[in-house]
Amino acid sequence: MEQGLMLKVFDSRMKKAYQMELEDYVKHAVAFAMPADFPLEALKSQAVCCRTIAVRRMRIFGGSGCTRYPEYDVCTDPGHCQGFSDKLEEIPEGIKKAVEETSGLILTYNGNPVEAFYHDTCGGYTEDSENVLGNKISYLRKVECGFCSDSPHYVTRRIITIKNLKKKLGVNFDSAAGKVDIKGIFEEIKTTGAGRIKRIKVGDREFSGEEIKELLSINSNKFNWKVVAIALEIMGKGHGLGMCQYGARGMALKGQDFVNILKHYFTGTEVERIKTPSKDNPLILKKIAVDPGKGSEDDLCGPMGLSEGFINYEMARALREILTKEGAKVILTRNNNEKKDLMERIRVINDFDPDLLISLQQSFLKPDRERYVEIFYLPGDKEGKRLAECIKEAFISDLNVQAVSYEADLFLLRESKCPGVMIFTSNLNCPQEEKRISEEKYRKNVAETIFSGIILYYYGLTLK
Repeated sequence: MEQGLMLKVFDSRMKKAYQMELEDYVKHAVAFAMPADFPLEALKSQAVCCRTIAVRRMRIFGGSGCTRYPEYDVCTDPGHCQGFSDKLEEIPEGIKKAVEETSGLILTYNGNPVEAFYHDTCGGYTEDSENVLGNKISYLRKVECGFCSDSPHYVTRRIITIKNLKKKLGVNFDSAAGKVDIKGIFEEIKTTGAGRIKRIKVGDREFSGEEIKELLSINSNKFNWKVVAIALEIMGKGHGLGMCQYGARGMALKGQDFVNILKHYFTGTEVERIKTPSKDNPLILKKIAVDPGKGSEDDLCGPMGLSEGFINYEMARALREILTKEGAKVILTRNNNEKKDLMERIRVINDFDPDLLISLQQSFLKPDRERYVEIFYLPGDKEGKRLAECIKEAFISDLNVQAVSYEADLFLLRESKCPGVMIFTSNLNCPQEEKRISEEKYRKNVAETIFSGIILYYYGLTLK
């Protein structure tokens, strides 16, 4: 991988936080999830599952983060996000090797990271998602697993007394006291007038009352019975979704590699490398909010009637298209030319939790002021200032306009929880400027110039 990916982890047991490199996190997640003495290919399949779960939640990839602890990407509660071994210095060598040999690999369906569920032992078949989660997921289909039969949890038995059964389930019922049939055990019972057992079928054999008395060494053939306990026979361990861990072990022992193991348990999936920034996708990990102003038909207009709200929105759409193509996740603070007030736009921005904010506006200067771009940043915002300088340089070099940057205590920039700039891209009071900005080609050129400034901000160079 070209760079370390960092994620925020909340230890729900110790009530403390970690900021960790993804691959280090995966080692601790695997150490919690699977015994270290499992075969290497099984450990590698587990590493891919653990990494996929983390990536699917990481905010840097547009994930929801941990819904229980919103400030973090994942928590260490195995019932919520994923378990985590907090023995930071005691990761077994086999697990380290499995993580290193699968570094950067995740499980995907249609190019997106999957919900990489796993469980201990399926007991012969994994489960369809709708039977556990309530909704159908294409890659979580029931598959036959003939590989987990040597698991200690393949079949287990537990005796539960009737008393405990009633208590745990909160139910009450007759425990079959008296001379009544219990199918498969006591059947075809015949008694004397005094209530003694005359004939009885037990299992597949028939006995007289005297034979029963002698064989069981009891005092009399006059007796009752009741069910006092139930023996449960349990197949497998866990919810049955996704990868069966002991099945993965069994497949590895039969010579299957981790890719085949994962594709067996997750229908129609692929093992792919995490997409990280490159010349083809320089903004793959970035989230950018684009604000096209408040909008509405009441916006200020140029001499020819061109609406500021319309221009801002069309330019925002062009910028969104470019940024999305280059890998960024983008949100607009409004759609079409709808009216959306300042506080609502700020809420949209902060809910999205972006890395950057670009607010697009038009100025209304003197009619003779042409080819003049103003870029504002919040006082004290060092990153906002650097972004403004980079975009200014792009306007000067790419569009050959006069561009200036200023600090200004603007409410939108102040209330948005990320670095940002407000760009006044043209002077709508100037007829020549109004005509130029009304042309789609020029608006696209302006959007491409802003993109160049963003690339300069992140990389200090232009990616061609």
